[in-house]
Amino acid sequence: MLSGEQSAIEHGSSQSERFLHSNRFKLTLVVVIVEALLVAFGVLSFWLAIVIAGCLLALYLLLRRELSGSPRELAWIVAASQVLGVLVFVLVLVTALLVVVAIVVLAIAVLATLLVDRR
Repeated sequence: MLSGEQSAIEHGSSQSERFLHSNRFKLTLVVVIVEALLVAFGVLSFWLAIVIAGCLLALYLLLRRELSGSPRELAWIVAASQVLGVLVFVLVLVTALLVVVAIVVLAIAVLATLLVDRR
């Protein structure tokens, strides 16, 4: 939802459900940042974070149709944060791999230049 856009209030929705729905992206980012800091500072093992993410995603996929209201919004926030966290990790891994490949290619080019220049 865009900042200037208003959403209709669903009949029978609670105040907490409306709050969670209107702030779901902000709350997702907060969860991702907190989890990333926990992993970065060694409070939470990286592999444990991946296992937890997988379990939470599986639970969400299994239970999303049975949930309604605030529990459904909260489950969506948790599942989205886990997906985003794993996606960020994969992007960091791919970027690091590309940097290593670029350095190796550059080193080979410099070595080839040095060998050709040697007369």
